[in-house]
Amino acid sequence: MPTTQKSSESHSRAEMTIFDVLKQDHEKARYLFDKAQKAGKKDIASLQKLFSQLEEELELHMEGEERFFYSVLEQKEELRDKVLQAFEEHQVAKTMLGTFQGLAMDDERWMAKLQVLAEIVEHHMQEEEKEVFKLAKKALGKEQQHEIALAFQRSKREGRKPSRGAPVEG
Repeated sequence: MPTTQKSSESHSRAEMTIFDVLKQDHEKARYLFDKAQKAGKKDIASLQKLFSQLEEELELHMEGEERFFYSVLEQKEELRDKVLQAFEEHQVAKTMLGTFQGLAMDDERWMAKLQVLAEIVEHHMQEEEKEVFKLAKKALGKEQQHEIALAFQRSKREGRKPSRGAPVEG
């Protein structure tokens, strides 16, 4: 039956929880920060490409996390304070991202700003992984963890900017 392959693909994707998906995003952000910091000013073209990718990843991640994960957790009394703090940390990261606008990559402050952004984001990810995930796993049922993961992934796919020269999917 042709639906067997499709249902097994859907099933494997449905096995991922929101925690798996967020952890993957966190690892990708860590990787991109590391690559950008290693590229440094010696390779401005690579740095520009990496930063653009990092900025898009962070923006899509924060937007999806706020819409699908935090909005559910915010309704849970035991998580409310942690979620409000997480929203504020996102706001700091967004503000920090905005400070790169109009700043030349060869400006002596550019790499310092990247380092500070990396530290802010790393602190946020660690707190989320160690504290928020633990509390959220108790507060959310398995089915809800899967549903949030799927909605989050769909949102990221829909929000992704097409690469230059890549066909726009419709």
